[in-house]
Amino acid sequence: MIKVTGKDLEITEAIRAYVEKKMERIEKYFGDEFDVVATMKNEKDEKVAEIRVTVKGNLYKAVTAHKDLYAAIDKDIDILEGQIRKYKTKKERMYRDASSREKEAMQTSTIEV
Repeated sequence: MIKVTGKDLEITEAIRAYVEKKMERIEKYFGDEFDVVATMKNEKDEKVAEIRVTVKGNLYKAVTAHKDLYAAIDKDIDILEGQIRKYKTKKERMYRDASSREKEAMQTSTIEV
C-alpha cells in the first residue's frame, strides 16, 4: 500500500504517480509486502519529502528538503535503498556467521569424542 499525502501542498496525480514509480526500486527487495507513507509539505522556500517504509515491523525513513519536490523524492528513495541494502547485508552476514559457528562447533565436538 502506498499512501501519498500533502501538508500545505496539493498532491497532484503526477506526484502520486512519480512516487509509485520510484517505489518500484524498493519492491525489488521486498516484493509487495511493504507499506509506504509519503508526506510532502512546503517549508519556507523548499519542498520537504518524507517517506516511511514499513516492512515486517521494520521502519525505514528518509526526509529530504529541496527546491524541487521531484529531486527530494529521488534523494529519499536513494537514502531508503541504502538503508535497506545495509540492513539486508547485515542480516545475511549474521546468518552466514551463525551457520559457520555451528559447523565449527559440530567439528570440534566430533573431534573431542
